[in-house]
Amino acid sequence: MNKPALFNFYVRKEDRTITVERAFNAPLDAVWAAFTEADILCKWWAPKPYVCVIQSLDFREGGRWLYYMEGPQGDRHHCFFDYETVRPKTYYMGHDGFCDERGNATDMIPSTKWENRFSEEEGITVVRMLLTYESELALEKTIEMGFKEGFTMGLEQLEELLAASKHDRPRPNHNP
Repeated sequence: MNKPALFNFYVRKEDRTITVERAFNAPLDAVWAAFTEADILCKWWAPKPYVCVIQSLDFREGGRWLYYMEGPQGDRHHCFFDYETVRPKTYYMGHDGFCDERGNATDMIPSTKWENRFSEEEGITVVRMLLTYESELALEKTIEMGFKEGFTMGLEQLEELLAASKHDRPRPNHNP
């Protein structure tokens, strides 16, 4: 029997933070890969009908992820994530923001600090994300842009992707 999915989304304006907690019925290796490997990350990161196009992903301390989300009308929103701390399969931290097509940060919304923690128990992987904003105004602007709805949709897409990949795994042959 599958455990019900954990999903919490907390906004603390006084701390300028958003905390997102999400459980996935999948092993840690699969969830970690979905957050750190370009060929998987691009399949779920952008909320539909947008698609995520990854220009480069250098997942290491000091590395950068450069991508854009493209809408059905061809509109593009360029973004970056600069990785600062990486502890394999347990934690990574860095800053993200909007940028131009060459990766130069814009002032659309100031950079956000992300701290992502991963843990697994009995095949259920929990990801706890703490987003810290430079100001209460930046936090409010992010919320007004629909971050909760869009990110929730992305996490649901990830759940579907993980469930589908579970069925695609080869099964051992038990025939005598």
